[in-house]
Amino acid sequence: MPNRRHVLKGLAAAHAALTLPWPVARADGALSAHSINERLALITGAGGNVLLFKGNQQLALIDSGLAAHTAALLELIQELGGNLAVSTLVNTHWHADHSGGNEAFKARGARILAHENTRLWLGADFHVEWRNETHTPRPAEALPDETFYVSGMLDIGGEAAQYLHYPQAHTDGDLAVYFIDSNVLACGGLLSNYRYPICDIASGGWIGGLLAANKAMLEKVNDATVLVPDRGPALAKADLQAQHDMLADLYEKMKAAAQNGLDGQDMLDAKLTADYDARWGDPSEFVLEAYRGMWAHTYDMGGFI
Repeated sequence: MPNRRHVLKGLAAAHAALTLPWPVARADGALSAHSINERLALITGAGGNVLLFKGNQQLALIDSGLAAHTAALLELIQELGGNLAVSTLVNTHWHADHSGGNEAFKARGARILAHENTRLWLGADFHVEWRNETHTPRPAEALPDETFYVSGMLDIGGEAAQYLHYPQAHTDGDLAVYFIDSNVLACGGLLSNYRYPICDIASGGWIGGLLAANKAMLEKVNDATVLVPDRGPALAKADLQAQHDMLADLYEKMKAAAQNGLDGQDMLDAKLTADYDARWGDPSEFVLEAYRGMWAHTYDMGGFI
């Protein structure tokens, strides 16, 4: 995509100045590792994106992918990290495509960190009627060892990393993780790769919160920042700006439609998203989920008819 040139330019400059200590590698035909710098690699194809950090005598992960890809992920990490073990795993949120490998990494000695609400959802028993999904508690081995409620700092193998909590956005336990020296921001479910992002109202997300999170993230990054989205290749600030602007426009259109008595299906029938569908794909899940979230935030939106 045109905005990718910002990322590629920065990566090209970085690669010119270093000899990579790990290869660009593949495992099981699905997973791929893409070097960002001498310490960070983006692993795609494991469900949600996984960010691997190679620190001083230890490895760290941001998210752990789907359980179905855990064996291949472990194999790939061993290839990239050599004899180093994963000592720290940060979950950006509770969804299975970002936390499915938790049990395996904890069994190998990793300490899992997450927002407290992520721990609560991982341990919850609940049914989402409109998706016909039943969630049962994950084993104790999948749950975070340490949780927090607000943003803070970590020292991961010699590099300072900031974890940033954005409430009620994709879920109510979202974190982004910013590697300060590397200028890399792992966004979890807060940034999609040109698919309509989903605000999971069942676990506290909503479009207004996601829009606020995107605005705050834009203030955090610069044109050289490498952004790791929920899935797929790395993005740049311009891509985050594109998602923010799309959300801001559709928030206002959906708010006006809801205040005039339209429901989510009415909004789809009225093709409120028509200006964006060619780039962002099928809007059905996004619109219906965003509308449900709006009902939970009618006060914030000035009320509905």
